[in-house]
Amino acid sequence: MNARPSPTRLHAPLRYLELLSRAASHVNAHLDTDLDAQDLAQRAAMSRHHFHRIFHAYFGLTVGGYLGWRRLRRACELLAEPGASVLDVAQSVGFASAQALAKAMRRELDATPTDVRAGFRPDWDAYFQRRRIPDSAPACGESAPPLHPRWTAAPAFDALCATGRGMHAGTMVRAAGEGFGQLLPALEAANLTQRLTHCIAAMPEEPQGPQDAHCRIWCGAVFGLRLPDAQGESQRPRMGRRPAQLHWRHWPAGRYAVFTHAGPYDGLHNLWKSIYRHWVPATGFRLRDVPGFDLYLNDPRETPPEQLRTELYLPVE
Repeated sequence: MNARPSPTRLHAPLRYLELLSRAASHVNAHLDTDLDAQDLAQRAAMSRHHFHRIFHAYFGLTVGGYLGWRRLRRACELLAEPGASVLDVAQSVGFASAQALAKAMRRELDATPTDVRAGFRPDWDAYFQRRRIPDSAPACGESAPPLHPRWTAAPAFDALCATGRGMHAGTMVRAAGEGFGQLLPALEAANLTQRLTHCIAAMPEEPQGPQDAHCRIWCGAVFGLRLPDAQGESQRPRMGRRPAQLHWRHWPAGRYAVFTHAGPYDGLHNLWKSIYRHWVPATGFRLRDVPGFDLYLNDPRETPPEQLRTELYLPVE
């Protein structure tokens, strides 16, 4: 099962940058329209689950952060010119009203349209800094340690999940603790702990900044299937009355590149960033429209942080 597959590659490794630039160019040319993230992913010929992460890895901003910056930047340029009303400027960059533009400027730039017209220069570095997640992975163009995943083909499986929320200081460790703090006691109360095969976690969206209070993480339990060797069969055991905070998530069968992380969980995002920033563009593999996930190989309640092992599953075609 772990033999190296032949996933679909792009025609050239650098094509990812070209595809991302296509999406960014569309944003720049259509600031006055309702730009849909799914549409941008399609224009970049990427899956919706991975487009945001690759975009963030390349540009250092989320798609939403980039869109906000371009709209406000263009609004400030127009406000510095004589003639156009604040309403005209607002509508030309995608805001429904002058009040909506003014609110966004106060929130993001600590300024008003009147300030900009009077010569105020927004602090764009501060805007970017509020959205940059602490990142020790080598930047694009810098050398990075080679990544050598193993390959596996996994059957379809289901995971019983609880949701944790909120990025804190650039990591989702606290949110994962919240999610597993809901999940594991519920499994114990239902006498399902002994049937648990793995704990996994997946992030359905990209954080919007290092303190994004709304970003989610799904903390899940897999039953029956052993993912590392693809042995067994996924199960959905009965719980009686399932707690409201738990929900089932499905992963379809498919191939994965599997990367191993050694050490504390707060370093997981740096490995994910290196995968999206370096490995994916360099290899040119296409990614399936499925969320990647972390698989925890040992119990953090019984294992020193430096001895923790986690496998990162990246879905490839």
